[in-house]
Amino acid sequence: EERGGGPGCRVEVSWEAEGQPLRHPADIAAIFAAVPVADRVRHKGLAVLEALTMAEAEAHGIAPEEVHFHEVGAVDTLVDILGACWALDQLGVERVTACALPWFGGSITCAHGEIPLPAPATANLMRGLPVYPTDAKTELVTPTGAAIAAAIRTSETLPIAFTVEKIGLGAGKREQELPGFVRA
Repeated sequence: EERGGGPGCRVEVSWEAEGQPLRHPADIAAIFAAVPVADRVRHKGLAVLEALTMAEAEAHGIAPEEVHFHEVGAVDTLVDILGACWALDQLGVERVTACALPWFGGSITCAHGEIPLPAPATANLMRGLPVYPTDAKTELVTPTGAAIAAAIRTSETLPIAFTVEKIGLGAGKREQELPGFVRA
């Protein structure tokens, strides 16, 4: 797909939204177990799921085993988690640097009603990650994106010098002033 940021790869995922169950972490782990990916991809995906579960548990003040996912349990989020882990594996990435993420405001309506942004689980996941302030009043980092950054990063800063060997650019589905790209 061609956008202002250049060409990228976009994968369309479709499913019947109606009838999707609330999913618990064990349900999602079972789905991950059934997907034909390398074990190293599955293990990274499970690490992201664990980070997301712990952040949601903290946000709701419940035990991790009581967590159930609404929007986060949607099929596209499951694809985002395993897809990001698979992409890193395909690119041969061994070190992941999470550069500063945008800190934003506003609110969003979800299954729990209107909540502040960043969403509580996102804010929990961004704890310990480098962030920078913005005036944005829209969700710039999702709970899934924050969980990926928190769970698989190996460094906060790029080395002083490095060589770029491969680049992957994924195009998200948001069509707005900020193109939804993920670069690996």
